[in-house]
Amino acid sequence: MIPLRVRSYYSLMRGTAPPGLLCHRAKRLGYTAMALTDRDNLYGLWEFLRGCRQQGLRPIVGAEVSEAGSPRIVTCLVKNSAGYRNLCRLLSARANARGSFQLSRDLPLFADGLLLLCSDIVLLERYCRLGADVAADLSSRPSASGLRLRDFALRHNLPAIATPDSSLATAADQELYALLQAVREGACWSECSSRAAAALEAIGTYKEAFAVWPEAVDGSDGLALRCGFSGPEFGVVMPPWRGDTGKSTAASLREKAYRGARRRYGNDLGEDVIERLEHELKVICQMGFATYFLVVRDIVHRRGRDGGRKKRRICGRGSGAASLVAYCLEITNVCPLKYNLYFERFLNPGRSDPPDIDIDFSWDERDEVLNEVLHDFAGHAAMVCNHVFFQLKMAIRETAKTFGLPGHEISRVTKKISHLHRVKDQDLKHQLESLPALKDQDLDHPWSDILRLAAKLVGVPRYISVHPGGVVITPEPIDSYVPVEMAAKGIPVIQWEKDATEEAGLVKIDLLGNRSLGVVRDCIEDICARGAVFNEEGWRPEEDQRTRLTVANGETMGCFYIESPAMRLLEKKAGTGDFAQLVIQSSIIRPAANEFVREYVRRLHGGRWTPLCPEIGDVLDETFGLMVYQEDVSKVAVALAGFSHAEADGLRKIMSKKDREHRLGHYKKKFFAGCSANNIEADETRRMWAMMMSFDGYSFCKPHSASYARVSFQAAYLKAHFPAHFMAAVISNQGGYYSTFAYVSEAKRLGLKILPPDVRDSAIRWKGEGQGIRVGLQSIAGVSGPFVVRLVAARKRGPFAGVEDFFRRTSPADNEARALIHAGALDGLQPQPNRTVLLWQWAAFQRDRSRVALLFTEKTDPPSLPPPDLATRLRREYRVLGFLCSHHPLEIARPLCRLPQVKKSGTNRLLRVVELGGRVGQRVELALWLLTGKLVSTATGEVMEFLTFEDETGQVETTFFPEVYRAHAHLLRTGAGYLVTGLVEEDFGALTLTVSRVKSLMGGQ
Repeated sequence: MIPLRVRSYYSLMRGTAPPGLLCHRAKRLGYTAMALTDRDNLYGLWEFLRGCRQQGLRPIVGAEVSEAGSPRIVTCLVKNSAGYRNLCRLLSARANARGSFQLSRDLPLFADGLLLLCSDIVLLERYCRLGADVAADLSSRPSASGLRLRDFALRHNLPAIATPDSSLATAADQELYALLQAVREGACWSECSSRAAAALEAIGTYKEAFAVWPEAVDGSDGLALRCGFSGPEFGVVMPPWRGDTGKSTAASLREKAYRGARRRYGNDLGEDVIERLEHELKVICQMGFATYFLVVRDIVHRRGRDGGRKKRRICGRGSGAASLVAYCLEITNVCPLKYNLYFERFLNPGRSDPPDIDIDFSWDERDEVLNEVLHDFAGHAAMVCNHVFFQLKMAIRETAKTFGLPGHEISRVTKKISHLHRVKDQDLKHQLESLPALKDQDLDHPWSDILRLAAKLVGVPRYISVHPGGVVITPEPIDSYVPVEMAAKGIPVIQWEKDATEEAGLVKIDLLGNRSLGVVRDCIEDICARGAVFNEEGWRPEEDQRTRLTVANGETMGCFYIESPAMRLLEKKAGTGDFAQLVIQSSIIRPAANEFVREYVRRLHGGRWTPLCPEIGDVLDETFGLMVYQEDVSKVAVALAGFSHAEADGLRKIMSKKDREHRLGHYKKKFFAGCSANNIEADETRRMWAMMMSFDGYSFCKPHSASYARVSFQAAYLKAHFPAHFMAAVISNQGGYYSTFAYVSEAKRLGLKILPPDVRDSAIRWKGEGQGIRVGLQSIAGVSGPFVVRLVAARKRGPFAGVEDFFRRTSPADNEARALIHAGALDGLQPQPNRTVLLWQWAAFQRDRSRVALLFTEKTDPPSLPPPDLATRLRREYRVLGFLCSHHPLEIARPLCRLPQVKKSGTNRLLRVVELGGRVGQRVELALWLLTGKLVSTATGEVMEFLTFEDETGQVETTFFPEVYRAHAHLLRTGAGYLVTGLVEEDFGALTLTVSRVKSLMGGQ
């Protein structure tokens, strides 16, 4: 007997187990083959095929196809390659039919190569008349309807089979299944708790159940044998290139690469350029990847948003930036020869999987680029999907809803969960109670039941979304390779995520959005619009002394990848501002390599070191003997253990996989054996393996780091030379590590004046004005986009004569007018700004507008009213802007501080951040504003946090060790003021504060 109707948890909200677990269960029960038939999709196909290989099962590919609004379902099993293509097209047609799909009308169009299992007699009769290959599905338990169906099958000479119909791996999943139904239907847990579904059971169970019809059980074996398709074998599917009629793709690539080389290096190409180009072109063309490079080049070289006058600003990154061919085609912007980038990390003759070039466009141009590609290759292109799984917060939130809890009560718990990423032994309540941030929360009934159930939900798929930028282009219609459905935003999406896409051999092109490219673009445009000349030809910011000093001092807030607190501390400790060192720093900062970061700084400053072992030679010399980049793993494996380039690349790739522990065993054994054969001591082998293991799911290759470092240096140059235009562009592009509040504070520290929003002058975006920055209208909370467009249009028709003229010509809503007043945007329309008077004028305008709908006329002068006091004015301004233009919130909060402990510490006042340099080794007290934080775990699993605070004079990075964090975590929230006590410490010139006590400036300990 063969299970032919098995659903995994990719039958979204209907199944409970991953495909691999189902394969393991089937093997233990004695099955030799199994079909995975998820509802309306092939999401889990590649996991299923992998699970079958691991368990020695014969896979049968299939899917259940349903009809919207009807209980009808037909199970489609694939017999051959034609059947697979038809199943993909069938699932695509059903997904895109917008509810009009009918099993009786539409399914027969795709029936060739499929075996149809059906329990609906009406459908069976129709399929038989049309000559489809059908069988009567008696389900997995005898019933009266099953008897009628069996009689029909006997009369029409059709197979009638009984096969396991399972949605669970074991009966223990029943509670999870019931919870999924409650979440799916938006029902109460109490209504669904008794819901049950069938689990995959032993062969004997079904034989016993169908003892009266034994042939129905045995019949599944014969049907399974007719399904000889064991999975698609596409090979590498390259995108089609449409260009250069009469030339081969290899000839076109060679011509364009050499033409680009002459643009990059001049007409007299050196021997090193030619030698590298020839080597790369040979590998690329031998592997059949020429079309990939040509298609990516065409995408990149399409004209930009300004109507075709210039190319878009891009950052080609990832391992593809190691290719000189890509550099010459202007797909990437970092010279691989100058920076010694390792081409074999990107392509080598032993590599079987397709290459992967990542291209960043400005974040606000990315959708336009994708739409162009999807339009140009309509029917042959689609985005890769993401499978979205229940994470902890989502699982708790959705489970709590089934218990009827209101949203605010759910948020009270979930908003404080920021550290717990995985559930251990499903004892979620105990884990949450141990979190310092939740120590004041009551997690008794009903939370104990909610958390117990939510733990089961974590890791189950919820829905699919769109990959940030991965697009697949195929020579044949794309729905003949993989089912395609339409995303909510109206773009086609394949049903596989990136790993399955790669496993299938479909070449993915990543077209991604990058806000820093928008910052650089807008800053340069703003500079030029103000009359300055900025020539990017030959622009080398990494050679500019002021820029290098900016980086060396860690003054890189707003500068793309190098602005995080950890990066800026590392920049200060390194103190070089050197491009090559920044490339190292942006990769070694990975989370699992903390122990190596300080060692890198020590060695950079002249500390003695010896290679991991003499056999490595100079392989790691440029990184001071440390493995920093992904390709260092490959280089060491080749040099020490005799790996081929392909094997070493396979080891490198496994490092980033979720199931790496399961798949690393073979590589570890080979590495240790290879090192032993080369007479390397076992202790040294273990040391090197441990360093390799620090590349735990998050690390960069050198070409990627170099590409990001280039954009980072461009940003740092603009900040150093054009701070007003740069900070305006950073805030306008609404991205970055920090909040607008933090960037405004940084602008003030740079000596810039924050000019308040003004309806007479402000654009939608922020703009640099000399030594000041004009706040953009986009930053006023409560002001709608359509109103802002209307305001700008009205202003173009002529200046506003006064407040009443502004109200009449722009017609703001009540909340919009009040927001503009509180933000100070209307102050310039009064001779003597008084926001109390402005509120009175708005109220009068509304009153008169309700009386006379045609025209506002001034009838009454405003009364003499006192302006709001400073605290009230600033509180209102902060509420609508999220920052203060001319003050810092601490200026108001600091005088309220009462410091009974100051006398004990020997100080007599609160310090400012700028004064900490003279207090190393001393305990100090400061009034600080919390900007951001990062939770980490200690080696013993305890929680601690690194928090970034600021005052008017600077930022300080702080450390909350576990004991202090447990005591104060429930008080901490970003955008609030605190009295912070701690010890000033210094490490390689970088100052930090180890906190011992925190008190909220709003009250509380």
